[in-house]
Amino acid sequence: MYQLLIRPRAERDLNRLSETEGSRLIEVIQALKENPRPSLSKKLMEDIHRVRVGRFRIIYIIDDKNKTVDIGKIDRRKERTYKRLSNLFK
Repeated sequence: MYQLLIRPRAERDLNRLSETEGSRLIEVIQALKENPRPSLSKKLMEDIHRVRVGRFRIIYIIDDKNKTVDIGKIDRRKERTYKRLSNLFK
């Protein structure tokens, strides 16, 4: 089982959503503890992954050595969603 780390930005993103959208995303985030690479996930670069939940994207890093999933961003899919990913986790 992996430990979840949720960055402040991702927490703010999650808090801005409606209760329905937020609960759906929380279910998927909780499932990442058991399986950080679900069939719907996509590797974006190196160890950065994303999982699609409707029109939202959860962007995260998997650290297999430390058994952590670091959630960096939760956002609607738009042109700038994937820009500057490497800076997101610094």
